[in-house]
Amino acid sequence: MKLKGHLLSILCVIAWGTSFLVSKGLMEKITPVQLMMLRFVIAWLAIWAIYPKWYFNWREEGQFIVLSLVGNTFYYLAENTALRLTLASNVSILVSAAPIASALMLRLFERDERLTRHQIAGIGIAFFGVLFVVFNGVFVLKLNPLGDLLSLAAAFCWALYGFLAKRVMDRYDTFLSTRKLMFYGMITTAPLLLLEGGDLKGIRLMGFRDICGLFYLGLICSAVCYMMWNEAIADIGAMTANLYVYAVPVVTMIASAVFLSEAITWGGAVGVVLVVGGMLLSNVNRRISE
Repeated sequence: MKLKGHLLSILCVIAWGTSFLVSKGLMEKITPVQLMMLRFVIAWLAIWAIYPKWYFNWREEGQFIVLSLVGNTFYYLAENTALRLTLASNVSILVSAAPIASALMLRLFERDERLTRHQIAGIGIAFFGVLFVVFNGVFVLKLNPLGDLLSLAAAFCWALYGFLAKRVMDRYDTFLSTRKLMFYGMITTAPLLLLEGGDLKGIRLMGFRDICGLFYLGLICSAVCYMMWNEAIADIGAMTANLYVYAVPVVTMIASAVFLSEAITWGGAVGVVLVVGGMLLSNVNRRISE
């Protein structure tokens, strides 16, 4: 069993699950696009300070631009916009479909890697558990076509990022590749920032707590987590790594209970069991073979 990849995936999920709480507070003062830009800038500067080695090749930069567009700009733009158009529960459920999208991509393009019955059953059980976790015992569903489609687009973007990253990251140093992703994230987000009109009034109103939250998102959730996620994909594969995405709503629910005193209902507890059980079931054959 490749323990390293699983541990890295778990650490990423913990950080990303708690990031929803931090992002929610910050977007009361700044726009989603401004938050995206600030995260990319902080992450890029931090990685550059640690790894200042310069590397640039015109023939190779296109792949990093595509990865950044898919896994940074398009993903965050679709998810954040969806949060403004539809219910947060809808977004959480549909974005958590990333493992399903990943499985479909493997089925279509990777003939050497077939899904087992355990994996198919585990994916279904875990996704069903996500429904319980997100609703947390309060079953309310209100559809908004545009918002829900954007949520599905975000799930597809994340699955596609994992699918493409596997083919790129093995050839480059993790620090270098992640730094390039953050750099092109800044470049591709800049036009969106200009379209908003460049109103920085909200940034000037940010306090010390907001600044700490922003650095948490930039340093930990963007710089560190993207490096760990790329390592995890290289170690255990995109399909297995993406299964851990199901646990993001679980972490968010637990963090909300701890820091915001939100109640965890029986539905939420059942969902946790289903998510964990489905993830374990999906990895049964892989653990035995390794």
